[in-house]
Amino acid sequence: MNKYTLLTLAASMALAGMLTSCSEETVDTPPPPGGGDTTAVVTGPGISAANDFVVVATTSDVNSIVQTGNLNAGRVSSVGNGLQTGAGTTWLFWRDKYLYRLQYNQGNAGVTSSYRMGAGGQVEERDMQYNITRFVTYGTWGENVITASAIDTDESIASDVFLSDSTVYAKGLGIVYLNAENETKTDKVVPCENFLGNGEYVTLAGIVEAGGKLYTSVVPMGMSQYGVAKYYGRTEADGVHIKYPDLIKTESGGSGSGAYEAGELQWTQYPDEAWVAVYDNDRFENPTLIRTDRISYACGRFKSQYYQTIWPDSAGNVYVFSASYAKAMADPRQQTTLPSGVVRIKAGTAEFDPSFYFDIEQASGGYQMYRCWPISGDYFLLQMYTGSNLSKAGKTRLAIFKGGDAPSFRYVEGLPADDLISSLGSTPYAEQGVAWMPVVTNDGRQPALYRIDAATATATRGLEVEASSISAVGRLKAAN
Repeated sequence: MNKYTLLTLAASMALAGMLTSCSEETVDTPPPPGGGDTTAVVTGPGISAANDFVVVATTSDVNSIVQTGNLNAGRVSSVGNGLQTGAGTTWLFWRDKYLYRLQYNQGNAGVTSSYRMGAGGQVEERDMQYNITRFVTYGTWGENVITASAIDTDESIASDVFLSDSTVYAKGLGIVYLNAENETKTDKVVPCENFLGNGEYVTLAGIVEAGGKLYTSVVPMGMSQYGVAKYYGRTEADGVHIKYPDLIKTESGGSGSGAYEAGELQWTQYPDEAWVAVYDNDRFENPTLIRTDRISYACGRFKSQYYQTIWPDSAGNVYVFSASYAKAMADPRQQTTLPSGVVRIKAGTAEFDPSFYFDIEQASGGYQMYRCWPISGDYFLLQMYTGSNLSKAGKTRLAIFKGGDAPSFRYVEGLPADDLISSLGSTPYAEQGVAWMPVVTNDGRQPALYRIDAATATATRGLEVEASSISAVGRLKAAN
């Protein structure tokens, strides 16, 4: 898991110099069973004598978890090597003890499993498999891996708004808890209609723990058939009203994550604001809701997935990043006018810090952020769009954002050119001021992990992986 420990610039440069000399000492030798390597035993970020770094790679639709002791150099193969697994929509580490393969299937349950480092030093699958409901976000709290999505509930109401006297159902948040130690699964549904007081239902993006509280970005989704039926025709004097009633769909249409039903108002009518819910525990009850109008809703988005863009630093301050994805909406009234930016919630508070705001779009030369991850201290790794048309733009550029009282933005140098990168991994790994990002290129070279120094915003090519793609990299330590 990520370790949020602050490094000074001097310490980071010293570590980088140490690693350079260490890399020169490594030698390629045949890998032992499980996909590890036997490079020289040295110390430093990304190097372990225990072969407990794990890389999730795919070749010819076969997924494998391979092991290595060095993320900075050498080569491993996923071909006939490592532990084979089923497909995974996303890979999530619970601390450095368990790796979860979360599988999303549209309209169906997804088979999820988890993995650990066995006593013999080899990754093994744990006994329990889970059928989980569809999810759009995920995270960890305490002993649990948690997934969440907006789902239909049993609460209903009759509707004739562009329908033929149909019964429509309220939306709720379907929460799934996977207890990491006990291997149990618990389901819960909490209300999400009119969650923000504007008549719209919501989903969540990101689940993060800081200072003993749970923080999550609240993403307004527009008005469900239930919400439209309940509030259609009301005036402001009656309370909740529909801001743009002509946006209500008169017939069903669309496909995939863009599908809609007659009688609903798809996407939010309030794109120029962001909300965060703060909970005292993981029951998702009685939240403190805080709002800012300096950024649009905080998440990265791809189809039905809402990526976490809310993260704490090592001091417990929570940084809230917005990709301003609402710029991609078709109707101008649902497009945000706000640039991609960052705001902050100071440690121990439940309000946005009025003194902190950073315009990512201005600093990046006019480009929006796609998603982000913490590295250490108040350094964050940002994946950036490379064009203004979000449906067609690439997402192959990386940057470093540093928070604090003097926030800054720097593009990462040393990566392959944008047009040479086919894809970036969805789960990088970070420790001691360094992040390792899987990079797949179209120039004939094998995929590799690029070592990114946060303090200097520089990348160097590290471990090479014989595979078609790399999804995730992390660390699994054997249980005591």
